[in-house]
Amino acid sequence: MAIYGKVETCAEQVGDRPHFATALQFLSDLLSGSNEAARTLSALGEGENVRLNLAGPDGRDVYALLQYPRTRPRSEQQAESHRVYADVQAVVDGDEILEVMPLDGLETTREYRPEADAALYRMPETASRLVMRPGLAAIVFPDDAHAPMQAPDGTPRLSRRVVLKVRVADPA
Repeated sequence: MAIYGKVETCAEQVGDRPHFATALQFLSDLLSGSNEAARTLSALGEGENVRLNLAGPDGRDVYALLQYPRTRPRSEQQAESHRVYADVQAVVDGDEILEVMPLDGLETTREYRPEADAALYRMPETASRLVMRPGLAAIVFPDDAHAPMQAPDGTPRLSRRVVLKVRVADPA
């Protein structure tokens, strides 16, 4: 089940699950501008992504993806799910919609690929819509499918964002 709200609230709700404290502290520092990653993110060009390893060998336990994409209309979306990592998604500059839905009943468009830790699905008719703005975060777990980076009004625009990948299972 996804967790959504202010970063501090998400931290309280996720409790002492391994690796989440590292991810959420990084996110808090990034949002406050006290982490060097805030400057890295602000310097990204459109479409650029940067990976930062935060915990474990080669970032195996926690890593951050700093992103500067253009949001998309829902009609161009696919939902995704993961098996090894939970996502902590947050917008640093801009706003977007993140839809979350149960995996049951979704039509698979791309089978699970271990190297990407992702499967893709056709968007369902309806899903839970989370409004993502600076200071808010969503944690989506392997039993949640999700579709991030949706343009709130359907008009694509740039959005600086971060996805923290937190290992919650061992690779099969």
